[in-house]
Amino acid sequence: MQKNLAFSVESAVTKEDREPLVVLTIEGKKVLFSIAQARKIAADIVQQAARSEADAMIFKFFNDSKYPVGAANALMFEFRLFRHKLDTEPIESTVVTPSFDPKPH
Repeated sequence: MQKNLAFSVESAVTKEDREPLVVLTIEGKKVLFSIAQARKIAADIVQQAARSEADAMIFKFFNDSKYPVGAANALMFEFRLFRHKLDTEPIESTVVTPSFDPKPH
């Protein structure tokens, strides 16, 4: 993992058709995203941050407990399979449109 990564996020509008864009710059390399793409990426980042935090919490719990070595790894494997199964359920794969009408994807 690289620490102190230079990145920025900016808004932009195309010259040709005046469409809104989000510009992500990482280490001097620019990537343009539509608004929908940027929102999806932002949601994915928030979701993965929460998952990473939960995973770390499980490992910390096992490190601080009386359970046998390796128990955390076994539980984590099963927990991630369970979480993946939940991801396929409609409630987990519903997006909300700007009008707040749920649309399964």
